[in-house]
Amino acid sequence: MSLILGLLLGAVLFCLLWLNLLSLPGNWLMLAVLCLAAAIDPQGRIAWGFVGRMALVALAGEIFELGAQLMGGKRGGASRAGNIGGIVGSIAGAILGAPFGFGLGSIAGALLGAWLGCYAVERLRAESSRRAAQAAWGAFWGRSLGLVGKTAAGAAIIVLSVSQFVS
Repeated sequence: MSLILGLLLGAVLFCLLWLNLLSLPGNWLMLAVLCLAAAIDPQGRIAWGFVGRMALVALAGEIFELGAQLMGGKRGGASRAGNIGGIVGSIAGAILGAPFGFGLGSIAGALLGAWLGCYAVERLRAESSRRAAQAAWGAFWGRSLGLVGKTAAGAAIIVLSVSQFVS
């Protein structure tokens, strides 16, 4: 029975993991499910201390995502304003891309939005087109790496949570 509950929890958490790719708060929704499991599990396999540690993993994923985008833009030569433009563009792109490809358009929208947002702000700052594009590619690759890191944090939450039932 414990194995079945662990696999069921893993399946629910895996479905929520995909929300990260849609630029939605998948890791935080996984944490909400773990809170519910901690509250209703009579055997106490998911303890509140464990939920707290998973909250730290989710927070680390968020920090990594933001840091990667900022570092990517900076490495590409983006200004502070260009980096902010990349972040705002990424959010706007994810929202505008969400209706396409069964929601998977938000991935392309977020990446394209990071590029366009950074590029537009750098051009408004009177940077050359070449320099603005270089900064925008930095924001694009930083956003890509950040998305991978945040999703990896979510995968760690799943593996650690299921192991609470299986071990």
